[in-house]
Amino acid sequence: RPRPRPLLLLLSLGACALFCALLLSLRLRRPSSEPGRAAMHALLRPLQASRLGPRPLPIPVLTARTLGGLRHRSGSTSPLARFVGGGAVGSSVRNLRLLGLLPVRSVATETEEKLEKPAPEGFEIVRSEEIGEYAAKATILKHKKTGAEVLSMEKDDDNKVFGIAFRTPVEDSKGIPHILEHSVLCGSRSYKAKSPFIELRKSSLHTFLNAMTYPDRTLYPVASQNTKDFYNLAEVYLDSVLHPRAKEDPLVMAQEGWHYELTDKDEPLNIKGVVYNEMKGVYSSPDSLHGRFTMKSLFPDINYSEDSGGDPEAIPDLTFEEFKQFHDRYYHPSNARVFFYGNDNVDDRFKLLRKYLDEFDNSPDSPKKSQIPTQPLKTKPYRRSQRVPVAKGQEAKKNVATLAWLVSENSLSDEEDLAWSLIDQLLTGNTAAKLRKAVTDSGLGSSVMGGGMSSYLKQPFYSIGLKGMESEEKAEEFEKLVLDVLTDAAENGFDKAAIDAAMNRVEFSLREFDTASTQRGMAFLMGAMSDWNYDRDPVSGFRFEKTLHLVKDKLETDPHYLQGFIKKRLLDNQHRLLATSVPDSTIEEQKEKKLEEKLSKEKDKMSGEQLEEIIELTNTLKERQAKPDSPDDIASIPRLGRQDLDTDVKRIHRTEKSVGDGIALMVHDQSTNGIAYVDYAINISNLLDLDALKDDDMALVLLPLFTRIASGATGSRSKDRVELRRAIDTHTGGVSCSWGLSTPIARGDKGACVVAEPDSAMIRLYMRGKSTANEAEKLLELFQEMLYESRLDDQERVVQMLKESKTGMESSLVGRGNSYAVGRLAARRHVPGLLGEMTGGLEYYWSVCKLLEEAEKDYPKLQQRLEAIRENILKASKEDVAINLTADKDTIEKVVPVIDTFAASLPHKEVKESKKDSNSLSELLQQRAEASDSNEGVVIPTQVNYVGFGGRMYEPGERVPGSTSVVINFLRTGYLWEKIRVMGGAYGAGFSLNARMGTFAFSSYRDPNVVNSIENYKKAAEFLINTDIPEQEVERAVIGSISDLDYPQTPSGKGWTSFSRYFTGYTDDDAQKWRDEVLNTTVEDFREFGRRLLRVLESTENQPSACVFGSSTDLNKAIEEGVSMRLVQAFETPKQKD
Repeated sequence: RPRPRPLLLLLSLGACALFCALLLSLRLRRPSSEPGRAAMHALLRPLQASRLGPRPLPIPVLTARTLGGLRHRSGSTSPLARFVGGGAVGSSVRNLRLLGLLPVRSVATETEEKLEKPAPEGFEIVRSEEIGEYAAKATILKHKKTGAEVLSMEKDDDNKVFGIAFRTPVEDSKGIPHILEHSVLCGSRSYKAKSPFIELRKSSLHTFLNAMTYPDRTLYPVASQNTKDFYNLAEVYLDSVLHPRAKEDPLVMAQEGWHYELTDKDEPLNIKGVVYNEMKGVYSSPDSLHGRFTMKSLFPDINYSEDSGGDPEAIPDLTFEEFKQFHDRYYHPSNARVFFYGNDNVDDRFKLLRKYLDEFDNSPDSPKKSQIPTQPLKTKPYRRSQRVPVAKGQEAKKNVATLAWLVSENSLSDEEDLAWSLIDQLLTGNTAAKLRKAVTDSGLGSSVMGGGMSSYLKQPFYSIGLKGMESEEKAEEFEKLVLDVLTDAAENGFDKAAIDAAMNRVEFSLREFDTASTQRGMAFLMGAMSDWNYDRDPVSGFRFEKTLHLVKDKLETDPHYLQGFIKKRLLDNQHRLLATSVPDSTIEEQKEKKLEEKLSKEKDKMSGEQLEEIIELTNTLKERQAKPDSPDDIASIPRLGRQDLDTDVKRIHRTEKSVGDGIALMVHDQSTNGIAYVDYAINISNLLDLDALKDDDMALVLLPLFTRIASGATGSRSKDRVELRRAIDTHTGGVSCSWGLSTPIARGDKGACVVAEPDSAMIRLYMRGKSTANEAEKLLELFQEMLYESRLDDQERVVQMLKESKTGMESSLVGRGNSYAVGRLAARRHVPGLLGEMTGGLEYYWSVCKLLEEAEKDYPKLQQRLEAIRENILKASKEDVAINLTADKDTIEKVVPVIDTFAASLPHKEVKESKKDSNSLSELLQQRAEASDSNEGVVIPTQVNYVGFGGRMYEPGERVPGSTSVVINFLRTGYLWEKIRVMGGAYGAGFSLNARMGTFAFSSYRDPNVVNSIENYKKAAEFLINTDIPEQEVERAVIGSISDLDYPQTPSGKGWTSFSRYFTGYTDDDAQKWRDEVLNTTVEDFREFGRRLLRVLESTENQPSACVFGSSTDLNKAIEEGVSMRLVQAFETPKQKD
């Protein structure tokens, strides 16, 4: 995935998820992305290796690059445009300075400024400057003794961030950086527990705690809002990376990397290891393999041609000596880059650094050895092809192609980087953009993969891809089409109105700096690293004012300004690659057979003594893994106590008004820098009463498609989709339509929250957007135009969108099986789970396949059902409608009257229609419940498994106490971590409890096991009942649970949270009661949780069941081992009901 360097970022998932969310009581369905996930000033790179989450693609082929980093999903409809304003290019955006969106003066300079105080002891200041664009101060320093570089950022932000990075180039695909990234956090000189990392996850108030491996660097970041906790985290990380136990203990590499496993001489030899199993999952994904192949082919002569994450076939070649040497070579302060951010005392930062850096001497060879070489540009275009795994019978239309250019042997200037951001917006920034639209409309494939310039590596490159082609030969047509569009753009340029809209969108994003779910400090860190890693200025991307005005001036004076870049970097550049991936349903089987034969030969070559050594290693490792840490080792890890925790919830003030003669308006006064965030919500639960729910052609499965259409994907009655997108980009910071599923709070006799009835569910449709106050009227006009006037008759575009959805889900089912498994388990227990499965699970995939066939053969029927959804929206009464406004005080005063006028114009009725009596959903749920005791295996083309197991734990009317979140935190970071990940070799494991519906689910991620994981899930209850759990462990779990409750939010995020709570009836008092119960959790709460879970497991009625997404081999093996399981082929759509 592409990761450009300066200026801003849209966090995009593309074909690979960063983290897999389990079912929540509020389940939102979005057409692509959402407002608020707009821009970040710095790039949050997709990590080639993430410690706790799935690994995204290592190659930038699935996302687009715009201004310094705006990104959107491949195959998405309109990515939420993030711009506002208007005005001609070269002139100031309308009143931005008066609105507070432009700084009064820009103080960013290239020269060193007068310092307020001398350099910290042991350090010299390289440069210090104010970043006026973001009200921050950045100081670049160097540690005198070692040469370690430090970027110290001061900003009024409670959420403090620390990170240390090492440049770590690779010479092979054994995965050394990735395995080392895991291993250094498994004990160190001062912190001797088996995994200080997981101990910190248990018992800190971290808001971020992870580690990442890139193609050429490894990064270790932490964040916390509590100063004491922040420095605890930073110190453990410094000790871990500089003095890891892993260098002296081969068992660490064996556990985290790879080892032969054998418990008896007569058994088959096996390979285990966390990273090994993780990468088997990565190499089962066609998207991951295509990205890896494109990277290797684009950079054939340098380090990027190898996989820093590790190739499963190469990982077992790694030796412990190579592992140690890699750490010695690169994990030295002389090769380190250290980052601090926040409002903590700056002196404390350097006091901590001196403690660790001063004991080292300078190692000038370390940064020299880590230099990244330059890939010479080729002199003529070339083509490369490979084969990738797909399920049997799914070979048709599964060919993938990427056209990529290595654009330069040097980095782009800030000016050209920004210019390319505009070009990317114009070519591929949304579904109506010139190049993306042409590729989509061509019908050559099903889904465009990203598209745009990327510079997150040493050399920038440009790429665009296409999935779902009928044959490999279509790739040549795809290449010709792309070149034709680029030639036209270079010769004829872009419409001035389109350039204005693109510039508006980019500028809005820069000034808004709403990082949504990503913390701002993390955005700064990751943005800095994309330059810093190559010895470039780490803060250049934070200073955008001068470059922005320069580009605007160039656009005014040079009519061919943007065209020149297209011609120079693409059309005249001969380092052009056409990479193709051809589907092959036999590859996975061949891999399994090849590995089996290889291990058999390896075992045959081993002497009896060697086999005994492997058995001894296996037993020793298992004993080590099973042995608990000593109290002294645990106590050595710094932690907080209950006395350090805030006892009160952070309340979000909400003012409720009435507008438009009876429509509710929620107002949230937040510091939004002149931007108004507006949400228009409509209760469409009447869709649940439709008799069609009993049939395969349910109205609900069309909601994701309908909301995507209402996000501008087909245009409106008065505008085609290009014109509509231009209007959005010109006047707003983004508009989208989405829908959400929520469970209203059920109350017990004393008003406490209790578990709701299984059929308790509400569906709302949302129009969401943002703009400045002077554009609020236009924003609301777009709400109405997009929702009530969107074109439902565009068969060609609807077919394209359904193909994109189908292709995207096929990738997701293989890479995120744990999420789908948990969703199918929930679908058996309650209506929200059932609806989630119908509109986003495996059944939704099957429905999309059927809808696609219908759209191609009988579109009038599909259009009629889309029209019916809109008619039902129009039937909503005023009491079914609510509007949300999040803005600062001055903006609220200006926008509320505009909203009042808008509300008065809405077509909603005064009186709500009586609800129809219908039991269709209850009947459907009952059918699922009757089959809930049966286990299910879903066959997908993969080398690993995703094992889910769950059922009902609390009955309707019972209260789920806050203490359950503490127990769950304890299970996830203790029992499940040890049993499923450390000893079982899975990449991850989880436990979720839906407090609204009373259901629970265990799950594992990239798991080599099936039966063993299910058995360990079942033993969790007895573990909680019988294990001696010290009070210190309870306290640690309490602290970790409070961390989950206090995650930092942006102003717009706070307004949205409060708006969502308004609908469900969840109050600040409810949140306070939950928090009180968390803080007062005792050991007895752990026991009671275990007893309740045991009763569920031992019950003869309504027993929990398993749902496993995995390989055919492992699922059949589980059946042979005694697990009763019904097998389902994920990619074989069930026949239509008679």
